[in-house]
Amino acid sequence: MTKTLILHIAHYKSGTTALQVFAAEHQRFLADHGVDYPDVWRDHAKHSALLFSILRQIGVTKLMHGYAKPVPPQKIWGDLFDHIQASPHPVTLVSSEELMRIGQFPAAQDVLRNILETRPAGLQVRAIVYLRDPASHVRSWYNQLIKMNRPVADLNTALNGDIEDIHFDYRRAVAPWCALLGPENVDVRAYRFDRENPAALHDDFFGSLGITLTDAMRAMEDHNPRLDDRISELVRLMQNLDFPQATISAISKQARAYMAAQDAKAVTPGSGVPAARTRAADSVDWLRTLPNCNLPLDRFAQNLPEPMPQYEIDRNLLLGFVFSEFIQLRQKVNQSNLTKLNESLDRIEERLAQGVGGQPPLF
Repeated sequence: MTKTLILHIAHYKSGTTALQVFAAEHQRFLADHGVDYPDVWRDHAKHSALLFSILRQIGVTKLMHGYAKPVPPQKIWGDLFDHIQASPHPVTLVSSEELMRIGQFPAAQDVLRNILETRPAGLQVRAIVYLRDPASHVRSWYNQLIKMNRPVADLNTALNGDIEDIHFDYRRAVAPWCALLGPENVDVRAYRFDRENPAALHDDFFGSLGITLTDAMRAMEDHNPRLDDRISELVRLMQNLDFPQATISAISKQARAYMAAQDAKAVTPGSGVPAARTRAADSVDWLRTLPNCNLPLDRFAQNLPEPMPQYEIDRNLLLGFVFSEFIQLRQKVNQSNLTKLNESLDRIEERLAQGVGGQPPLF
């Protein structure tokens, strides 16, 4: 029987965790539809050892997430091939975000090419690749690096090296898979996100395998929630200052609570700014009718009220949190009885200088 191995390849923050968790939790359902999501070399619902083992063999140490298994990749992929041959199912599906990274390392591509040449006769290998637009993906991956407690520079600087090229150069990310498998075996699909349909990505992915999910299965939850962008820079700066993780977690928790409280107070945006622009424009036109108006009305007409950009609103919220923390700390200090504290310290220093309990002075 001809069999197919499908490699699910996607960037972090492209719904990979959600798809992996679903596949692991519904193995029997997938198997009933001819798709095997194997346990072999699967950890945390994903098959990252398939690529980590290759990266480890060629000496990669960055973003290895603690992977230290000494098993060579030839053994790991060989175990997968053996499983496929023994499986009663025509299709085997494996998934890992790390597979996308092969485009970053030509030496890794050479290793995998040699491994694929050893696959069983008749085994077809296909890839399903998910991408999202470069702008949103880069920001999402930057957010994820901070969430994972990875020291990283500001976004502009991070694009000079902290963020690997595959996160914005999609030819570098996808072309190696076209070379390894043949472009006809690489299905490149758009990441789907729909607030009205949380199962949009699942419908697209499993639909490409000929599987229709039941209504009960389509109630989804976010298995990898994004760090609130409004506090991500604060967290990043604390990480780069080597704050203890407990301190970062505590301040992050306070910041999220502060943002939630501010969100609850926020007024739903209405027609305030558009209405103000219209009335301002009308008033400028009226001024033109005055016989003795010496204003630069063309410039006035080009500078009507504008809504505050969202990034400024978010920045001001973060500054508000920082200032609120500073003010609360100052209030606590002011409420402390520093006079008594200083008197106590003076007495302790005096006793230490004279010697305590008949003992010689400590200094």
